[in-house]
Amino acid sequence: MVEQAVLFPPASEALVGVLTTGDSNDDGNRPAAIFLNAGMLHRVGPNRLYVRLARQMARRGFSSLRFDLSGIGDSRVRTDGLPLRTAALNDVRDALDFLSTTQGTSSFILIGLCSGADLAFRVALADKRVVGAVLIDGLPYRTARSFIYDQLSRIVRLTVRGGWRKLLGSDSSLPHKLSLLFKKRIGTSASTADRDIPPRNEGDMALRQLAKRGARTLVVYTEGRGYNYARQFVDLFPSLSPAAVQVEYLKGAEHTFDLLANQDRLVQTIESWITKQDGS
Repeated sequence: MVEQAVLFPPASEALVGVLTTGDSNDDGNRPAAIFLNAGMLHRVGPNRLYVRLARQMARRGFSSLRFDLSGIGDSRVRTDGLPLRTAALNDVRDALDFLSTTQGTSSFILIGLCSGADLAFRVALADKRVVGAVLIDGLPYRTARSFIYDQLSRIVRLTVRGGWRKLLGSDSSLPHKLSLLFKKRIGTSASTADRDIPPRNEGDMALRQLAKRGARTLVVYTEGRGYNYARQFVDLFPSLSPAAVQVEYLKGAEHTFDLLANQDRLVQTIESWITKQDGS
């Protein structure tokens, strides 16, 4: 395994990343993985999760690039005034072009957590070189059932802690939330401030478009981010083929994978999925 710091694109060298390659990666047709920043976190990912994933993939013979988007980590701030979404899309395309030129890679798998998943989804739609996407806590749409579960869990927690007065008091928000319960539409997003998430109907159409193109998607959910039961994705997208979209619910896992045991679960899930896509 070799890890090398890289600067790209050639004209500006504004973006900073780490290219990880494995000794057995001699197949130019094998897709390379690109890791996208989770929010404003550095390219190592939360709790160095991306580093661990990149090294494990290298052991399987996959190259990968962990890089910082403009204005994050070590990459320079853009001065062209582009909107955030356009700038991020351009940064990822520069990463794809860099690997195409320097490594001879023609296909890619995008991996992102939280806002990185949102960006991976949009780039996958926009660039046909992307043959796979791993969305960790991406497409975080609620169902009526998940909303009920959230409220019931809150009731149980407050009751156990002796907080029933707060729960039922005049300043409680619970009665108002319950009054809105049956007005909730399936597919509304969970609390996702500052994220670029398409409406559920657009997400549905986009997943179908990727499947029709032959791109494969792995969606991994942790507990407590609006996703709280195993069949939630199926309830949201009942007609999507499991062959095109694989969904894994890591019950008990934290959004930032603080525990090594939960990192192990994620690494195994992604490794199994990528190996299956590669046919090896």
